[in-house]
Amino acid sequence: MKGRLFFILAVLAFVALVPLVYYLLFERGLSVSGPVENPPRAPGDLKVAPTETPSEPQSIPMALSLTEARGKVEIGRRGKKWQTAEVGMVLEPKDRIRTDVRAQAVLSKPGVFLVELDSASEFEVKGLTEGVSRFLLQEGMLSADVIKNPGKRFEVQAAESVARTSGGAFKMGVDRRGRVALGTSRGEVEVEAEGKVIKVPAGYLTRISKGSPPQDPIKVPHNLFLKVRWPQKTELANRSLLVAGKTTPGARVRVGGAIIRVDSKGRFRQVVALKEGSNRLQVEAYDVGGNLTRSKSPGIVVDTRPDAFHIRTSPEMWKDNKKNPHISP
Repeated sequence: MKGRLFFILAVLAFVALVPLVYYLLFERGLSVSGPVENPPRAPGDLKVAPTETPSEPQSIPMALSLTEARGKVEIGRRGKKWQTAEVGMVLEPKDRIRTDVRAQAVLSKPGVFLVELDSASEFEVKGLTEGVSRFLLQEGMLSADVIKNPGKRFEVQAAESVARTSGGAFKMGVDRRGRVALGTSRGEVEVEAEGKVIKVPAGYLTRISKGSPPQDPIKVPHNLFLKVRWPQKTELANRSLLVAGKTTPGARVRVGGAIIRVDSKGRFRQVVALKEGSNRLQVEAYDVGGNLTRSKSPGIVVDTRPDAFHIRTSPEMWKDNKKNPHISP
């Protein structure tokens, strides 16, 4: 009887120890081999940190660098004085860049866009973010090649108009009087001015006068008009020549490799320096449609040397003077 009672008490004791052993092993993280560094927790004991409200995506600056500079190119840092530009310089918002009448500059964001600034042009960075790149063309002409990406937008303001694209190639020009022209060579470009928005597809161009909405797109002409009045006289005694002519309004003109101004009717005139001897001049006209026309001068010879002046005498002359005393030698 005593043995049976002892057996029952032993079983009850064992059963009573089971919860204690479970608590020590799992709830307190104890084990026979030592403490557990990261004790497991029951699902009900897990404490979840409060979820933070995600912040608005912030604008990430993009690096825009000067990758090529031909001729005299200058940069103005945030309204400060102009300084000579060097390849590799990084441009930031409010930075400006300008080119001389014989210079060009190339700006790029690899894999995003490339901008070529023509001669006698001024360009300003308005804003650079991951989604939008904004620029201002104050004067001159630029060529833009934008990699297609619906999530990124490229914008250029010129006078009172704005051009936008998310994947296109175009040329845009503006003169001092606020006349703007834009031609698309790839993709599509949206142009807005005076509350009117048009889309300019590849192979088309539009023009915008100051205070007017953009004209409906027209096909890019196959050629560009250019007429130059070269001198009929090809032998000159001075080292300068007036070159005058006419081209399609909105086109740009180079004389002797330098940009010159063209008026609203396409007329131009420029005094060009010549060198002694033989000269050949070339006039180029080009537009936002990608057209290029050239006119070459006839051979022009410059000779500024004075004519030779010779005095001829003879021995008989002195004999006559001796016979006539009234003629002084």
